Amino acid sequence: MIDYSETAFTGKEPILFIHGLGASRWMWWQQESAFSDYPLIMVDLPGHGKIAATPWVSLADTAEQIAQQVIRNRAVHVVGLSLGGHIALELAKHFPEKVLSLFISGITVKPLHYGFLLKLQSRAVQRNIRNKPYLEKIAREYYRLPPEKIPEFISNYQLLTLQTYETIWKEIIRFRLDASYGHFHKPSLFAAGEKESRAIIASIKIAPVVMPNAIGILIPGARHDWPIQQATEFNRLLRKWITTNLDEKEFLPPPN
Repeated sequence: MIDYSETAFTGKEPILFIHGLGASRWMWWQQESAFSDYPLIMVDLPGHGKIAATPWVSLADTAEQIAQQVIRNRAVHVVGLSLGGHIALELAKHFPEKVLSLFISGITVKPLHYGFLLKLQSRAVQRNIRNKPYLEKIAREYYRLPPEKIPEFISNYQLLTLQTYETIWKEIIRFRLDASYGHFHKPSLFAAGEKESRAIIASIKIAPVVMPNAIGILIPGARHDWPIQQATEFNRLLRKWITTNLDEKEFLPPPN
């Protein structure tokens, strides 16, 4: 069962927020306050947050659970970061009638070639999970979290198991945005931070070729977790997107 929270109905179209790997719905607190005029839905994914004991199965399985248990008979704007962006694409592919638009950031759309690094990364993640001073420093200096949010960040990150991390990571590095996603014709935005990996930045050029009503934008000076680090700008763009859509000419062009 997917665990989720939902704010009161306001008469506007709902917005569904889907978090990244190792986080949970806590990460959207700045969006919750900025979009109080919208009904908001925020989920915890299997293996994370309040359902950390629930095994992760697959992107498609998680999308189906969200569609059936959370969205149900509604249509929503879907916002996804990283892992959440991949799930947003599965919702659009398998349940297009439930998706009004996509706002996706920080994903790759072609298989990656460094799967051999998985064991090294897994060991590093598990080592860091046990290092509370390190996590406090990351929360304070990288994410710039307020003091009251740091314990929640640490407790959620420490729930990430080796099995959950490796299962998700293996699926994501094999992911390909192929023609089967091209049947989704509603507005789709693919964003990447200027300081992200080359594979993520390349995705914002590839996705609009595959999906007919998609645009790609590059966010100046942004890192992977810019919804937290640059929440004011993220919220401005998201609001503009779901009300009037955006013109990619307003943003930095993707590098050649």
